[in-house]
Amino acid sequence: MKLLVPTGYFDAGGDGCLWGVDLAAGRADLLLRYTPPEHLRVPTRGFTGGCWAPEMDSLYLAGHAAVFHVDAQRWVVDGALHLPSFNDLHHVAARGDRLYVANTGSDAIDVFGLDGHFLGSHSLVPGWVLARRMTGAAPPRSAAVEENRWDAEVAAGWALMAEDDGYHTPLTAREQTPYWRAKLPDRWHPNHVCLAGDDLLATCLNDGSIRDVRSFKVVMRVPELYPHDGLHRDGALWFTSIDGGVWRLPWPTQGAGPERVLDVFSRTGHHGWCRGLWMDEDSFAVGLTEVRADRLPRHRWSEREPKGSETSVLWIDRRTGDLLGRVVLTDHARHSKLYSLLPWDGR
Repeated sequence: MKLLVPTGYFDAGGDGCLWGVDLAAGRADLLLRYTPPEHLRVPTRGFTGGCWAPEMDSLYLAGHAAVFHVDAQRWVVDGALHLPSFNDLHHVAARGDRLYVANTGSDAIDVFGLDGHFLGSHSLVPGWVLARRMTGAAPPRSAAVEENRWDAEVAAGWALMAEDDGYHTPLTAREQTPYWRAKLPDRWHPNHVCLAGDDLLATCLNDGSIRDVRSFKVVMRVPELYPHDGLHRDGALWFTSIDGGVWRLPWPTQGAGPERVLDVFSRTGHHGWCRGLWMDEDSFAVGLTEVRADRLPRHRWSEREPKGSETSVLWIDRRTGDLLGRVVLTDHARHSKLYSLLPWDGR
């Protein structure tokens, strides 16, 4: 199996990399390293998730503040798509003449034409929340901003500013930081877009949900499951959870719940923050990111200790769960991280 793997780093560089990974050969080749221009550069970010363009001659890769177009013949970034309302983009999907962008920090899936024209947005929060965020005020997660009722007095009690937590942009810096470069609390954290027939699905980390954003229907919610990347294959939605699970959810669901088909950590002996997923008829590829004790994620990702975790791509037999191959992308100096896994023909 050969894959393209977009990565970033937890340091101040703000650059992203694209690796060509050959799992059978145990090899990773650096195809592209890219540092965004200053106005789009965000420390600790780099490339997040991405996809192939419909013609399969170029890629769309998300960064914190923009979607980047990559020429797959020359392995260069030759375009950037940016809106002031972009924040912490996690993924982009393409189908037909449209792009679907997981605008994670804005709790929305934004829709564009392939020419970059904005077409609309599936927002998971009221418009006033985005308006306040863009001026530096962010409601804390404890504020039920989506719980509106037939009561004119409800809004009076809503808090407008979250407290400093050591992770997000400090309150004192928010008014001076452009929204698209800030790190602000989100509500649902939609991380990944999956097109399943006519359904447009988003995995939402914060409440363990998968949502059809066209109908605003929650098709699955398992608190503390923390779903991430997803694929629609063989009449089911397959997705990862950050604790090393690979899950199968029949699609359409017909009331069925998700089935955990693989515990990656226990089966392979390797662990890390789990999100990237690709699969073929015989095998899974799963991406891990190293977790460090001095930089723990906000969510309880696993019962395991961070020590020994790694940034890597694992190749696993779908039938037996056996580890077929592994490519390590751990960078101890810069603390590397990865998101999507994309198929590749090796060229």
